[in-house]
Amino acid sequence: MTMTYEEARAALAAKTLAEQDLARLGTCPPWRHAAFAALETALVISPLASINGRFAILAVLFVGIFLIIRSDRRRLGVFINGYRRGRTRLVVVPMLLAILALYSLSTLAAFDWHMPWVSLLCTAATFPTCYFGSMLWQNVFRRELGL
Repeated sequence: MTMTYEEARAALAAKTLAEQDLARLGTCPPWRHAAFAALETALVISPLASINGRFAILAVLFVGIFLIIRSDRRRLGVFINGYRRGRTRLVVVPMLLAILALYSLSTLAAFDWHMPWVSLLCTAATFPTCYFGSMLWQNVFRRELGL
């Protein structure tokens, strides 16, 4: 099958239009960034809870993830995975490492060092890290798709 110059140009224009539509869909309201940050914050504070409390927090996290995915699909018609290829990984990987470090520090502080105030400091740092990281991810995603 041979494609003419005009067909190739039309296909590239259609691809660009589809990417711009996806970029517009990728614009989340502030509550969506806050919901993600709240879930991560709950994870970081979980070592301070009793064992039953930690299981309850994990259950709430799974329900929260499900609700966010369902909300995105209803609102946008699609759920855009944060761990996708491209420049967004340059945001996701450092943010993931920061969250893992905060969670690990919180866990050590709660279980080994018996210093709950360190866990609280980690928790206080988690929400803004995740909120602004989520907003940064969205901006990189939109720029990557040409919007």
